[in-house]
Parts: sequence; C-alpha cells; structure tokens
Amino acid sequence: MYDSLARDDFERAYQRSLWRKVITRLTGKSNELLPFDEVRQALPFRGQRDIGLQEVPLDKIVGSVGRYRDFDRAFLPTQRQTTERWINVSKARYNEVALPPVELYKIGDVYFVKDGNHRISVARERKQAIIDAYVTEIDIPFRLTADMDIDSVQQEKAYGQFLQDTHLDELRPGADLHLSNPAEYARLREHIADHHYYLGTERQADVGYGEAVQSWYDNVYRPLVDAIEAQGLRRQFPQMTAADLYLRVSEYQWLVRQAAQADVGSDEARDEATERMADIYQQGVVRRVIRTLRGANWIDTMIRDKEYAAFLERTGLPALRPDAQVLASLPGKYEKILHHIDVHHYYLGLEQQHDVPYSEAVASWYDNVYLPTIANIREQNLLADFPGRTETDAYIWLIEHRAEMAQP
Repeated sequence: MYDSLARDDFERAYQRSLWRKVITRLTGKSNELLPFDEVRQALPFRGQRDIGLQEVPLDKIVGSVGRYRDFDRAFLPTQRQTTERWINVSKARYNEVALPPVELYKIGDVYFVKDGNHRISVARERKQAIIDAYVTEIDIPFRLTADMDIDSVQQEKAYGQFLQDTHLDELRPGADLHLSNPAEYARLREHIADHHYYLGTERQADVGYGEAVQSWYDNVYRPLVDAIEAQGLRRQFPQMTAADLYLRVSEYQWLVRQAAQADVGSDEARDEATERMADIYQQGVVRRVIRTLRGANWIDTMIRDKEYAAFLERTGLPALRPDAQVLASLPGKYEKILHHIDVHHYYLGLEQQHDVPYSEAVASWYDNVYLPTIANIREQNLLADFPGRTETDAYIWLIEHRAEMAQP
C-alpha cells in the first residue's frame, strides 16, 4: 500500500543529495559523513562506557562506522545500491511498525552510527528531530562538534596530544589553548619546559611537571591572555585564538626585552622586535598584529612589571631593605642589575675569603654600591637631563659607562 509513497520519498531524498553535492563543490564546504575508524584513530582515547538508551538529536549524528560513503552529512542517500533497504524502512514507518533503537558511538558532542544508517536517513527525511539509540560513549580530552570536518578532526588530534602531555584539561578544567596551526603546540610545550626549568632553578629543588604546568598556566599564560583581552586584541583579530595571540605577544615581548638590554630606548627596541618578527612571519594577519603591538605601550609596562616582580623575588630586597626603591622605567634592565649584584657577590667572596650568602651580597650591594651611586645622581641633579627616567635608569647607565667616564 505504501510502496509508491516510500519510493517517492527515496527519489526525493536522492535528488536532494545530488543538489547538495553540487552546492558543496561550489562553496568548498565538506558535505561528507565523518569516517568513524579514521576519527577514532586520530584522537587520543581514554576509554569507553555504555550509557544505555538515549534520545539523541539527529543533527548531532555526523558520521558512520561503515556506511559513511552511502549518505551525505544530512544523511541523504548518495547511492542506489541499498534503495530497497531504505524503502523498506520508510514503508515500516508508514505502517507504524515499531523499529528498534539505532546503535551509536558518542565522541565529544557528536555521534557515529554503529547500526541503523537507513533508519536515521528516513527519520531525517521525515523531519524527525530525535531518535532513540543505544549509546557507547568514547572518552576524549576535548569536544568534537557537529560543524567539524575530517581536517578539523586532524587539528584536534594535535590539541588532544598536547592535553595528554600536559593534562591541562584535568589540572585547569575549562582552559582552552587551541591553536590555529597544530605545529605550534610544540612551542607551547617549550614554554612550559622553560618555566619548569626556571622553577627548579629558583627553588633549588626538583619540581614536578604537573606543578610546573599549573604554575605556567596561572602565572605566565593566563595573565598575558588577560592583558591581551583587556587591550581588545581578541576583538581586533577574531580569526586568531587566545593561544595564537599569546604566542605572538610573548615572542614580541621576548624580542623587545632582548633588544632593550642593549643601550637603546623603548622605541628602538620595539622597532627592532617588529623588524625581526616581520622577517619570520609572512601571514597578513600576523603582520597586522605586529603593527598593533609596535604602538602598544602596555607591552613595555607588562615586561617591566614582570621583570620587577622577578627581581624582587630573586633578591628578597623587600625583606632586606623594606624602603628600597629600585624602579627602572624600561624593560630589559633588571637583568643588568642582577648581573651587577652577581659581580658584587663574587668580589665580596674574594675579599672575605669565604662563601657569602646571596642575601648578604644583595644587602651589601644596595648599601655600598646602589645607594652611594643614587646619592651622587641626586647631588649632580642628573635626572634634569633625562626627563621621564628614574634614578635606577641613571644608575644603570652610569654603571654601564663608568669605564668610559673614567677616561681623561
């Protein structure tokens, strides 16, 4: 009785699939179901569990175990080999025959058909919104979404490996460090490794990798991303992720800091950093980011503040000399002061013929080197010739040029 109606339904669905194929060729968008085996092999796998009978939205079923070439992304039939099977399912629906639930795998936020492709195709053709399914959930460390194609899945593979290595999804749930270029996850790993080494050196003790990951995220990555968002860079460059911008800004900061350690002003340091980054990156969007950073004074301020905090932590100066004011106005200068302290520490040990605690050397440097130099700067009123600079800036300049100044 319903054979003719079911056949008409199939022909209509098949013709729609042909039109969708033409449209996707014109737009370049993928119209294919995701192949389960390929997706499964690409993603880090933590286990699976049976979650029983569920009501599943049909538009979240985006792939199939074995028939991903027989239907398109909307589950329209793309071939005629199984026409009779499709028609039989459709006739059963017309006759109100109860069909068994389909069987699905759930990965992330989407589903793959283990059994029941034709039932799903007919249900979608009838504008059904949900379907009953026995679901097996496969656990991965991130979400797959219904708009992904196989290339997107391959990108997620790199992110999943990064999460497996760092366990950031467990240590900081909700953290999103997606990168547009999967090859750059290696750079994030390097940042964490450098921070791990720094923590161990600072504490003079072994630091667990998980602790280093958390410290890097809390004290390096998150503060910089917060500054990036506060400055509106995410709005200016919506095609870049927060982690993309973190890498570009942190690299730019490092180059500015390296340039500023030479005797150049902040403008010259930013110019040099901008030129070096422009040589590295050819992408238009990155070059626009670089130009934006070139005019961003907050970059200098952030570098300087981070260096100042590290300087105080390394020297313990607030505890040794609570009234001390060692304030540089430019980035890249506290490293020079630490070098001055190290030199003073060395000569103090030679003079006293025994190992001198670092804290004692810091106090001695402050009392016997820094303060006398600052007193001389004040006496000579040197800052009058350097508006906008601090006494610490003048101290660094004098120490760096004292050999030249001693020449007749």
